[in-house]
Amino acid sequence: MERSLIALVAIASAATAGLSASAFAQEPAVPPHSLEAAKPVSDAELQTFADIYVDLQETANKYEAQMATAKTEQEARDVQTRIQQESVATVTRRGWTPEQYLAVAEAINANPTLAQKARKLIER
Repeated sequence: MERSLIALVAIASAATAGLSASAFAQEPAVPPHSLEAAKPVSDAELQTFADIYVDLQETANKYEAQMATAKTEQEARDVQTRIQQESVATVTRRGWTPEQYLAVAEAINANPTLAQKARKLIER
């Protein structure tokens, strides 16, 4: 898998948190999570997460060059706005909220077994 699960969580985070363009370009800080706080994830949720993840990765790839070549802070914000809008639309098309996606992503990242299952679904 080219990008870590955390990198794609950052896209959804940016979509819900409205990060500045400069913060979006940096490595995201993911809130700490523990196994006790992680919610159970069903196989159906894991499949939906994987489908959304793949779609979000395509969105990130689509805008990567535009973000890298933005000459001004405003251009970067404009690209980020398009990324946010498309990311939220991607998640909601699957019947989820960005918060739901983030909660499942945190559960996956907190559980190596779930992370392995998610990778297999994503790499198909």
